[in-house]
Amino acid sequence: MNVTFACIQCGGTTRLVYSHELTQLTCQQCEQTHPISAAAAQKCAASEHDDLDRCLVCPSDGLFIRKDFSQRLGITIITIGFIASSIAWYYYYTILSYGILFASALLDIMLFFVVGNLLECYRCHTQFRGFREGEDQTGFDLVIHERERQFEARLQQAASARRGDP
Repeated sequence: MNVTFACIQCGGTTRLVYSHELTQLTCQQCEQTHPISAAAAQKCAASEHDDLDRCLVCPSDGLFIRKDFSQRLGITIITIGFIASSIAWYYYYTILSYGILFASALLDIMLFFVVGNLLECYRCHTQFRGFREGEDQTGFDLVIHERERQFEARLQQAASARRGDP
């Protein structure tokens, strides 16, 4: 299983191959170590497949499944299709315009079936690839995301109050 996480110290992104023997993840940029959650590591090691029910990096149990595909690239494909179709429509190439839209949609559908899934943590946005999908893992839930975002905001507000920041 591959783990991609952002370092708390330097903010750099690190991708590592996770094995059950690891007790900590090390940032490749600044060598900062991040301890692996013991509860998550035990659950993962106990299964013959890489089953996850909580994040290895942070104490969150909020994980969701999404496609392992760049959202920017997807939006770029759709935007290029829309612009090309609009240009064809402007020059009265109606069939070409619809053909471009159809080709863009077909490309999107093909990518949906070809690209695999990844598991992402709501709190720290760590990504896990090469896991076995469980029944309790679902897609993105805005309620859980907002709960985690509010939790992070309260932690930052408490930290700034301790430092005496306005």
